[in-house]
Amino acid sequence: MGASFNPDWRLAIGALFATGCLAILFVAFPSNNLLIAAAIIAVPVFLIAAVSHPELFLVGCAFMPQWKGAWPLDRFASVGDLTLVMLLGLLLGILWRTLKHVGRMERDSLPELFRGQWLVISAYVLFAGAVLASYAYTPAPNYGGVKLLRFLLIGTLFLYSGIILVRNEDEFRRIAGLFVVAACVTAFQMIFHLEHRAVGEETDITRIGAGWLLGMGILLLLGYPIVRNSKRYLFCVVAALPLLSAGLVASASRGPMVSLAIALVLTMFWFAKRQFATIRIWVAVLLVGSCVGSFFYLRHMDPDKYNAKLSEMIALSSGHRASGSGAKRLDFYSRTMAAIPENLWLGQGIGSWSVFYYGRDTRGYPHNLLLETMFEEGVLGASLFLLFLGLLAIAIRRMLAATGSTGSEYGVLAGLLVYCVSVSMFSGDLDDNRILWLWAGVILAVCRNAYLASRRRSLLKRYQRPMDSPVPALSTARSVFAHPQAIKG
Repeated sequence: MGASFNPDWRLAIGALFATGCLAILFVAFPSNNLLIAAAIIAVPVFLIAAVSHPELFLVGCAFMPQWKGAWPLDRFASVGDLTLVMLLGLLLGILWRTLKHVGRMERDSLPELFRGQWLVISAYVLFAGAVLASYAYTPAPNYGGVKLLRFLLIGTLFLYSGIILVRNEDEFRRIAGLFVVAACVTAFQMIFHLEHRAVGEETDITRIGAGWLLGMGILLLLGYPIVRNSKRYLFCVVAALPLLSAGLVASASRGPMVSLAIALVLTMFWFAKRQFATIRIWVAVLLVGSCVGSFFYLRHMDPDKYNAKLSEMIALSSGHRASGSGAKRLDFYSRTMAAIPENLWLGQGIGSWSVFYYGRDTRGYPHNLLLETMFEEGVLGASLFLLFLGLLAIAIRRMLAATGSTGSEYGVLAGLLVYCVSVSMFSGDLDDNRILWLWAGVILAVCRNAYLASRRRSLLKRYQRPMDSPVPALSTARSVFAHPQAIKG
Protein backbone atom coordinates (compact mmCIF):
# COMPACT_ATOMS: atom_id res chain seq x y z
CA MET A 1 0.00 0.00 0.00
CA GLY A 2 2.81 2.37 0.94
CA ALA A 3 4.70 1.50 -2.23
CA SER A 4 1.79 2.51 -4.48
CA PHE A 5 1.57 5.93 -2.76
CA ASN A 6 4.11 7.53 -5.08
CA PRO A 7 5.46 11.09 -4.95
CA ASP A 8 3.06 12.24 -7.70
CA TRP A 9 0.09 11.60 -5.41
CA ARG A 10 1.82 13.42 -2.57
CA LEU A 11 2.43 16.43 -4.79
CA ALA A 12 -1.19 16.43 -5.94
CA ILE A 13 -2.51 16.21 -2.38
CA GLY A 14 -0.16 19.01 -1.28
CA ALA A 15 -1.32 21.25 -4.13
CA LEU A 16 -4.97 20.43 -3.32
CA PHE A 17 -4.42 21.26 0.34
CA ALA A 18 -2.72 24.58 -0.53
CA THR A 19 -5.57 25.46 -2.92
CA GLY A 20 -8.12 24.72 -0.21
CA CYS A 21 -6.29 26.94 2.29
CA LEU A 22 -6.19 29.78 -0.25
CA ALA A 23 -9.91 29.39 -0.95
CA ILE A 24 -10.67 29.59 2.77
CA LEU A 25 -8.54 32.71 3.15
CA PHE A 26 -10.21 34.46 0.22
CA VAL A 27 -13.70 33.61 1.53
CA ALA A 28 -12.93 34.50 5.14
CA PHE A 29 -11.23 37.82 4.28
CA PRO A 30 -12.91 39.09 1.09
CA SER A 31 -11.75 42.69 1.62
CA ASN A 32 -8.07 41.70 1.84
CA ASN A 33 -7.82 39.54 -1.27
CA LEU A 34 -5.19 41.79 -2.86
CA LEU A 35 -3.06 41.76 0.29
CA ILE A 36 -3.35 37.96 0.56
CA ALA A 37 -2.38 37.52 -3.08
CA ALA A 38 0.64 39.78 -2.60
CA ALA A 39 1.70 37.79 0.46
CA ILE A 40 1.31 34.52 -1.43
CA ILE A 41 3.69 35.79 -4.08
CA ALA A 42 6.08 37.64 -1.77
CA VAL A 43 6.71 34.90 0.81
CA PRO A 44 7.96 32.22 -1.63
CA VAL A 45 10.04 34.80 -3.51
CA PHE A 46 11.54 35.97 -0.21
CA LEU A 47 12.41 32.41 0.85
CA ILE A 48 13.90 31.51 -2.53
CA ALA A 49 15.99 34.69 -2.58
CA ALA A 50 17.18 34.13 1.00
CA VAL A 51 18.28 30.58 0.24
CA SER A 52 19.80 31.15 -3.20
CA HIS A 53 21.25 34.68 -2.83
CA PRO A 54 21.84 35.55 0.83
CA GLU A 55 24.41 38.17 -0.23
CA LEU A 56 21.47 40.35 -1.32
CA PHE A 57 20.28 40.49 2.27
CA LEU A 58 23.80 41.00 3.61
CA VAL A 59 24.16 44.17 1.54
CA GLY A 60 20.53 45.04 2.27
CA CYS A 61 21.20 44.93 6.02
CA ALA A 62 24.00 47.46 5.58
CA PHE A 63 22.03 49.92 3.44
CA MET A 64 18.40 49.52 4.50
CA PRO A 65 18.68 51.92 7.49
CA GLN A 66 19.55 54.63 4.93
CA TRP A 67 16.79 53.65 2.47
CA LYS A 68 13.74 52.85 4.55
CA GLY A 69 12.90 56.51 5.24
CA ALA A 70 12.93 57.52 1.54
CA TRP A 71 10.49 56.94 -1.29
CA PRO A 72 9.18 54.38 -2.12
CA LEU A 73 10.21 52.31 0.91
CA ASP A 74 8.80 54.86 3.36
CA ARG A 75 5.32 53.64 2.41
CA PHE A 76 6.07 50.30 4.07
CA ALA A 77 6.87 51.88 7.44
CA SER A 78 3.45 50.96 8.83
CA VAL A 79 3.88 47.31 7.81
CA GLY A 80 7.15 46.67 9.66
CA ASP A 81 10.83 47.50 9.97
CA LEU A 82 12.48 46.64 6.65
CA THR A 83 15.88 46.32 8.34
CA LEU A 84 14.48 43.42 10.38
CA VAL A 85 13.19 41.87 7.15
CA MET A 86 16.71 42.04 5.70
CA LEU A 87 18.14 40.51 8.88
CA LEU A 88 15.59 37.69 8.73
CA GLY A 89 16.46 36.94 5.10
CA LEU A 90 20.17 36.96 5.93
CA LEU A 91 19.62 34.66 8.90
CA LEU A 92 17.62 32.17 6.82
CA GLY A 93 20.24 32.18 4.07
CA ILE A 94 23.09 31.70 6.53
CA LEU A 95 21.29 28.85 8.30
CA TRP A 96 20.66 27.09 4.99
CA ARG A 97 24.27 27.55 3.88
CA THR A 98 25.47 26.25 7.27
CA LEU A 99 23.24 23.16 7.05
CA LYS A 100 24.62 22.43 3.58
CA HIS A 101 28.17 22.48 4.92
CA VAL A 102 27.24 20.41 7.97
CA GLY A 103 25.51 17.84 5.76
CA ARG A 104 28.54 17.76 3.40
CA MET A 105 26.39 18.97 0.49
CA GLU A 106 29.23 21.41 -0.25
CA ARG A 107 32.86 20.61 -0.98
CA ASP A 108 34.17 21.99 2.31
CA SER A 109 32.93 20.94 5.72
CA LEU A 110 31.95 23.57 8.29
CA PRO A 111 35.25 23.38 10.26
CA GLU A 112 37.18 23.97 7.02
CA LEU A 113 35.49 27.37 6.68
CA PHE A 114 37.42 28.48 9.77
CA ARG A 115 40.69 26.76 8.86
CA GLY A 116 43.73 28.90 9.61
CA GLN A 117 41.70 31.74 11.18
CA TRP A 118 41.07 30.45 14.70
CA LEU A 119 43.49 32.88 16.33
CA VAL A 120 41.63 35.95 15.00
CA ILE A 121 38.24 34.42 15.81
CA SER A 122 39.43 33.62 19.35
CA ALA A 123 40.44 37.26 19.82
CA TYR A 124 36.94 38.34 18.77
CA VAL A 125 35.35 35.86 21.18
CA LEU A 126 37.54 37.11 24.04
CA PHE A 127 36.63 40.72 23.25
CA ALA A 128 32.93 39.82 23.11
CA GLY A 129 33.36 38.03 26.46
CA ALA A 130 34.88 41.16 28.01
CA VAL A 131 31.96 43.26 26.74
CA LEU A 132 29.49 40.69 28.10
CA ALA A 133 31.20 40.57 31.50
CA SER A 134 31.12 44.38 31.78
CA TYR A 135 27.32 44.28 31.86
CA ALA A 136 27.55 42.79 35.35
CA TYR A 137 28.71 46.11 36.82
CA THR A 138 27.28 48.72 34.44
CA PRO A 139 25.24 51.62 35.89
CA ALA A 140 23.22 51.72 32.63
CA PRO A 141 21.41 48.35 32.40
CA ASN A 142 18.82 49.58 29.86
CA TYR A 143 21.00 51.13 27.19
CA GLY A 144 23.88 48.78 28.04
CA GLY A 145 21.63 45.74 27.64
CA VAL A 146 20.30 46.88 24.25
CA LYS A 147 23.79 47.67 22.99
CA LEU A 148 25.12 44.34 24.26
CA LEU A 149 22.38 42.31 22.57
CA ARG A 150 22.72 44.15 19.28
CA PHE A 151 26.50 43.72 19.31
CA LEU A 152 26.40 40.02 20.17
CA LEU A 153 23.56 39.14 17.79
CA ILE A 154 23.91 41.49 14.81
CA GLY A 155 27.67 42.04 15.01
CA THR A 156 28.42 38.32 15.33
CA LEU A 157 25.90 37.51 12.56
CA PHE A 158 27.72 39.95 10.26
CA LEU A 159 31.10 38.43 11.12
CA TYR A 160 29.86 34.88 10.54
CA SER A 161 28.02 35.90 7.35
CA GLY A 162 31.20 37.28 5.82
CA ILE A 163 33.06 34.07 6.67
CA ILE A 164 30.47 31.71 5.23
CA LEU A 165 29.32 33.68 2.17
CA VAL A 166 32.71 34.34 0.55
CA ARG A 167 33.99 30.91 -0.48
CA ASN A 168 35.65 31.94 -3.74
CA GLU A 169 36.57 34.98 -5.81
CA ASP A 170 33.26 35.05 -7.68
CA GLU A 171 31.28 35.36 -4.44
CA PHE A 172 33.52 38.18 -3.23
CA ARG A 173 33.15 39.97 -6.56
CA ARG A 174 29.38 39.60 -6.35
CA ILE A 175 29.25 41.14 -2.86
CA ALA A 176 31.61 43.97 -3.90
CA GLY A 177 29.51 44.70 -7.00
CA LEU A 178 26.26 44.73 -5.03
CA PHE A 179 27.84 47.04 -2.45
CA VAL A 180 28.89 49.53 -5.15
CA VAL A 181 25.45 49.44 -6.79
CA ALA A 182 23.75 50.00 -3.42
CA ALA A 183 26.15 52.87 -2.71
CA CYS A 184 25.18 54.47 -6.04
CA VAL A 185 21.50 54.22 -5.09
CA THR A 186 22.29 55.87 -1.74
CA ALA A 187 24.26 58.65 -3.46
CA PHE A 188 21.36 59.29 -5.84
CA GLN A 189 19.01 59.53 -2.87
CA MET A 190 21.37 61.89 -1.02
CA ILE A 191 21.72 64.30 -3.96
CA PHE A 192 18.17 64.44 -5.26
CA HIS A 193 16.52 64.58 -1.83
CA LEU A 194 18.68 67.50 -0.72
CA GLU A 195 15.88 70.07 -0.92
CA HIS A 196 13.61 67.85 1.18
CA ARG A 197 16.35 67.53 3.80
CA ALA A 198 16.93 71.28 3.80
CA VAL A 199 13.31 72.22 4.47
CA GLY A 200 12.55 69.28 6.76
CA GLU A 201 12.36 69.22 10.51
CA GLU A 202 15.97 68.19 11.11
CA THR A 203 18.34 71.10 11.54
CA ASP A 204 21.48 69.14 10.67
CA ILE A 205 21.98 67.90 7.13
CA THR A 206 24.71 65.46 8.17
CA ARG A 207 24.08 61.81 7.27
CA ILE A 208 27.00 59.99 8.86
CA GLY A 209 25.73 56.48 8.16
CA ALA A 210 25.30 57.22 4.46
CA GLY A 211 28.76 58.81 4.37
CA TRP A 212 30.32 55.68 5.88
CA LEU A 213 28.79 53.46 3.21
CA LEU A 214 29.58 55.80 0.32
CA GLY A 215 33.25 55.91 1.34
CA MET A 216 33.33 52.10 1.32
CA GLY A 217 31.67 52.10 -2.10
CA ILE A 218 34.35 54.42 -3.50
CA LEU A 219 37.12 52.23 -2.05
CA LEU A 220 35.62 49.08 -3.54
CA LEU A 221 35.01 50.74 -6.91
CA LEU A 222 38.58 51.98 -7.23
CA GLY A 223 40.46 49.25 -5.37
CA TYR A 224 38.86 46.12 -6.82
CA PRO A 225 37.80 45.14 -10.38
CA ILE A 226 34.08 44.56 -9.74
CA VAL A 227 33.74 43.31 -13.35
CA ARG A 228 36.32 41.16 -15.10
CA ASN A 229 36.35 42.97 -18.44
CA SER A 230 38.79 45.90 -18.25
CA LYS A 231 36.80 48.16 -20.59
CA ARG A 232 33.55 47.56 -18.71
CA TYR A 233 35.32 48.17 -15.42
CA LEU A 234 36.69 51.47 -16.74
CA PHE A 235 33.18 52.47 -17.78
CA CYS A 236 31.88 51.61 -14.29
CA VAL A 237 34.53 53.81 -12.69
CA VAL A 238 33.83 56.78 -14.98
CA ALA A 239 30.06 56.45 -14.51
CA ALA A 240 29.90 55.73 -10.77
CA LEU A 241 32.79 57.73 -9.27
CA PRO A 242 31.29 61.22 -9.81
CA LEU A 243 27.94 60.04 -8.40
CA LEU A 244 29.51 58.46 -5.31
CA SER A 245 31.74 61.50 -4.73
CA ALA A 246 28.78 63.87 -4.98
CA GLY A 247 26.82 61.68 -2.57
CA LEU A 248 29.67 61.70 -0.07
CA VAL A 249 29.86 65.50 -0.19
CA ALA A 250 26.06 65.69 0.12
CA SER A 251 26.20 63.59 3.29
CA ALA A 252 28.26 66.38 4.90
CA SER A 253 30.07 63.75 7.01
CA ARG A 254 33.58 64.91 7.71
CA GLY A 255 34.75 61.71 9.41
CA PRO A 256 34.17 59.49 6.35
CA MET A 257 35.79 62.11 4.09
CA VAL A 258 38.97 62.29 6.17
CA SER A 259 39.03 58.49 6.60
CA LEU A 260 38.56 57.94 2.86
CA ALA A 261 41.45 60.28 2.07
CA ILE A 262 43.72 58.26 4.39
CA ALA A 263 42.55 54.82 3.24
CA LEU A 264 42.49 55.69 -0.46
CA VAL A 265 46.07 57.01 -0.48
CA LEU A 266 47.31 53.87 1.33
CA THR A 267 45.35 51.64 -1.04
CA MET A 268 46.54 53.41 -4.18
CA PHE A 269 50.23 53.56 -3.28
CA TRP A 270 50.69 50.51 -1.05
CA PHE A 271 47.92 47.94 -0.55
CA ALA A 272 46.68 47.65 -4.17
CA LYS A 273 49.20 49.63 -6.18
CA ARG A 274 49.00 47.22 -9.12
CA GLN A 275 45.29 47.98 -9.45
CA PHE A 276 46.07 51.71 -9.77
CA ALA A 277 49.27 51.41 -11.79
CA THR A 278 47.80 52.75 -15.05
CA ILE A 279 44.85 54.85 -13.85
CA ARG A 280 46.24 56.52 -10.72
CA ILE A 281 46.52 60.08 -12.04
CA TRP A 282 43.23 60.43 -13.87
CA VAL A 283 41.32 58.69 -11.08
CA ALA A 284 42.70 61.23 -8.63
CA VAL A 285 41.75 64.09 -10.98
CA LEU A 286 38.25 62.67 -11.48
CA LEU A 287 37.73 62.14 -7.75
CA VAL A 288 38.96 65.60 -6.71
CA GLY A 289 37.08 67.29 -9.53
CA SER A 290 33.85 65.48 -8.62
CA CYS A 291 34.16 66.43 -4.96
CA VAL A 292 34.92 70.10 -5.66
CA GLY A 293 32.17 70.43 -8.26
CA SER A 294 29.68 68.66 -6.00
CA PHE A 295 30.51 70.91 -3.07
CA PHE A 296 29.89 74.12 -5.03
CA TYR A 297 26.63 72.74 -6.42
CA LEU A 298 25.38 71.57 -3.03
CA ARG A 299 26.48 74.78 -1.33
CA HIS A 300 24.41 76.64 -3.90
CA MET A 301 21.42 74.45 -3.03
CA ASP A 302 21.77 74.94 0.75
CA PRO A 303 24.40 77.64 1.43
CA ASP A 304 23.78 78.19 5.16
CA LYS A 305 24.30 74.62 6.34
CA TYR A 306 27.19 73.69 4.04
CA ASN A 307 29.01 76.95 4.79
CA ALA A 308 28.52 76.29 8.51
CA LYS A 309 30.08 72.82 8.18
CA LEU A 310 33.01 74.20 6.18
CA SER A 311 33.60 77.07 8.62
CA GLU A 312 33.62 74.69 11.59
CA MET A 313 36.13 72.38 9.89
CA ILE A 314 38.44 75.31 9.07
CA ALA A 315 38.21 76.69 12.61
CA LEU A 316 38.98 73.32 14.22
CA SER A 317 41.90 72.58 11.89
CA SER A 318 43.44 75.99 12.63
CA GLY A 319 43.11 75.59 16.40
CA HIS A 320 40.35 78.16 16.92
CA ARG A 321 37.21 77.64 18.97
CA ALA A 322 34.08 76.63 17.14
CA SER A 323 30.51 75.65 17.86
CA GLY A 324 28.96 72.56 16.35
CA SER A 325 29.22 68.79 16.40
CA GLY A 326 32.99 68.81 15.90
CA ALA A 327 33.58 71.05 18.92
CA LYS A 328 31.21 68.91 21.02
CA ARG A 329 33.18 65.79 20.17
CA LEU A 330 36.42 67.38 21.27
CA ASP A 331 34.75 67.95 24.63
CA PHE A 332 33.61 64.30 24.63
CA TYR A 333 37.17 63.14 24.02
CA SER A 334 38.84 65.35 26.65
CA ARG A 335 36.37 64.52 29.42
CA THR A 336 36.42 60.80 28.61
CA MET A 337 40.22 60.60 28.70
CA ALA A 338 40.25 62.42 32.04
CA ALA A 339 37.76 59.93 33.52
CA ILE A 340 39.33 56.69 32.23
CA PRO A 341 41.87 56.30 35.09
CA GLU A 342 39.03 56.08 37.66
CA ASN A 343 38.27 52.52 36.49
CA LEU A 344 41.35 51.80 34.46
CA TRP A 345 41.50 48.02 34.16
CA LEU A 346 37.88 46.88 33.78
CA GLY A 347 36.09 50.12 32.95
CA GLN A 348 32.68 51.20 34.20
CA GLY A 349 30.55 48.75 32.20
CA ILE A 350 28.87 48.72 28.81
CA GLY A 351 26.64 51.76 28.22
CA SER A 352 28.06 53.58 31.25
CA TRP A 353 29.36 56.57 29.29
CA SER A 354 25.87 58.05 28.99
CA VAL A 355 25.48 57.99 32.79
CA PHE A 356 28.92 59.58 33.18
CA TYR A 357 28.34 62.41 30.70
CA TYR A 358 24.56 62.98 30.71
CA GLY A 359 23.68 61.55 34.12
CA ARG A 360 20.98 59.21 32.81
CA ASP A 361 20.59 55.72 31.37
CA THR A 362 20.04 56.65 27.74
CA ARG A 363 21.79 56.22 24.42
CA GLY A 364 25.02 58.20 24.43
CA TYR A 365 28.63 57.60 23.41
CA PRO A 366 31.83 59.60 22.92
CA HIS A 367 31.90 59.09 19.12
CA ASN A 368 35.22 57.25 19.33
CA LEU A 369 35.15 53.46 19.51
CA LEU A 370 38.56 53.09 21.14
CA LEU A 371 37.81 55.68 23.84
CA GLU A 372 34.38 54.13 24.38
CA THR A 373 35.88 50.68 24.81
CA MET A 374 38.61 52.01 27.11
CA PHE A 375 36.05 53.82 29.28
CA GLU A 376 33.45 51.03 29.44
CA GLU A 377 35.60 47.85 29.30
CA GLY A 378 38.87 49.27 30.57
CA VAL A 379 42.38 48.37 29.50
CA LEU A 380 41.36 44.71 29.29
CA GLY A 381 38.62 45.31 26.72
CA ALA A 382 40.61 47.85 24.73
CA SER A 383 43.62 45.52 24.60
CA LEU A 384 41.48 42.65 23.31
CA PHE A 385 39.92 44.95 20.71
CA LEU A 386 43.35 46.09 19.51
CA LEU A 387 44.56 42.48 19.55
CA PHE A 388 41.68 41.51 17.25
CA LEU A 389 42.50 44.34 14.84
CA GLY A 390 46.22 43.56 14.95
CA LEU A 391 45.70 39.87 14.20
CA LEU A 392 43.33 40.82 11.39
CA ALA A 393 46.00 43.08 9.89
CA ILE A 394 48.59 40.29 10.15
CA ALA A 395 46.19 37.88 8.41
CA ILE A 396 45.73 40.37 5.54
CA ARG A 397 49.50 40.82 5.22
CA ARG A 398 50.06 37.08 5.02
CA MET A 399 47.24 36.69 2.51
CA LEU A 400 48.64 39.42 0.27
CA ALA A 401 52.08 37.81 0.43
CA ALA A 402 50.59 34.44 -0.50
CA THR A 403 48.54 35.81 -3.41
CA GLY A 404 51.22 37.95 -5.03
CA SER A 405 52.76 40.60 -2.77
CA THR A 406 51.13 43.94 -2.00
CA GLY A 407 49.97 44.37 -5.58
CA SER A 408 47.20 41.81 -5.11
CA GLU A 409 43.69 42.86 -6.11
CA TYR A 410 42.61 41.91 -2.59
CA GLY A 411 44.65 44.81 -1.24
CA VAL A 412 41.39 46.75 -1.09
CA LEU A 413 40.55 44.72 2.03
CA ALA A 414 43.45 46.35 3.86
CA GLY A 415 42.14 49.74 2.76
CA LEU A 416 38.64 48.85 3.98
CA LEU A 417 40.01 47.83 7.38
CA VAL A 418 41.91 51.11 7.71
CA TYR A 419 38.81 53.01 6.62
CA CYS A 420 36.44 51.27 9.06
CA VAL A 421 38.80 51.73 12.01
CA SER A 422 39.45 55.36 11.11
CA VAL A 423 35.73 56.14 10.77
CA SER A 424 35.06 54.53 14.16
CA MET A 425 37.40 57.12 15.71
CA PHE A 426 35.08 59.95 14.59
CA SER A 427 31.56 58.71 15.24
CA GLY A 428 29.29 55.87 16.25
CA ASP A 429 29.37 53.36 19.08
CA LEU A 430 29.94 49.61 19.35
CA ASP A 431 26.56 48.94 17.73
CA ASP A 432 26.79 51.56 14.96
CA ASN A 433 30.16 50.22 13.78
CA ARG A 434 28.78 46.79 12.95
CA ILE A 435 30.01 47.17 9.34
CA LEU A 436 33.52 46.71 10.79
CA TRP A 437 32.54 43.17 11.82
CA LEU A 438 31.06 42.51 8.36
CA TRP A 439 34.30 43.35 6.57
CA ALA A 440 36.27 41.51 9.25
CA GLY A 441 34.31 38.37 8.33
CA VAL A 442 34.94 38.93 4.62
CA ILE A 443 38.66 39.44 5.31
CA LEU A 444 38.80 36.18 7.27
CA ALA A 445 37.02 34.38 4.42
CA VAL A 446 39.46 35.64 1.78
CA CYS A 447 42.43 34.79 4.03
CA ARG A 448 40.97 31.31 4.57
CA ASN A 449 40.52 30.84 0.83
CA ALA A 450 44.15 31.81 0.25
CA TYR A 451 45.26 29.43 3.01
CA LEU A 452 43.26 26.49 1.65
CA ALA A 453 44.40 27.20 -1.92
CA SER A 454 48.06 27.23 -0.89
CA ARG A 455 47.53 24.05 1.13
CA ARG A 456 45.94 22.28 -1.84
CA ARG A 457 48.76 23.44 -4.13
CA SER A 458 51.37 22.08 -1.74
CA LEU A 459 49.53 18.75 -1.52
CA LEU A 460 49.24 18.60 -5.30
CA LYS A 461 52.96 19.25 -5.72
CA ARG A 462 53.70 16.65 -3.09
CA TYR A 463 51.80 13.90 -4.90
CA GLN A 464 52.76 14.99 -8.41
CA ARG A 465 56.50 14.96 -7.68
CA PRO A 466 56.90 11.17 -8.22
CA MET A 467 55.41 11.53 -11.73
CA ASP A 468 58.43 13.61 -12.79
CA SER A 469 60.79 10.86 -11.65
CA PRO A 470 61.96 7.85 -13.69
CA VAL A 471 59.91 4.65 -14.15
CA PRO A 472 60.12 3.27 -10.57
CA ALA A 473 57.94 6.12 -9.30
CA LEU A 474 55.01 5.19 -11.60
CA SER A 475 53.63 2.62 -9.21
CA THR A 476 53.47 5.21 -6.43
CA ALA A 477 51.66 7.69 -8.67
CA ARG A 478 49.13 5.07 -9.72
CA SER A 479 48.42 4.12 -6.12
CA VAL A 480 47.69 7.73 -5.24
CA PHE A 481 45.27 8.26 -8.12
CA ALA A 482 43.70 4.89 -7.51
CA HIS A 483 42.82 5.96 -3.98
CA PRO A 484 41.77 9.65 -3.98
CA GLN A 485 41.12 9.49 -0.23
CA ALA A 486 44.89 9.36 0.27
CA ILE A 487 45.20 12.94 -0.92
CA LYS A 488 42.94 14.15 1.90
CA GLY A 489 45.11 12.40 4.42
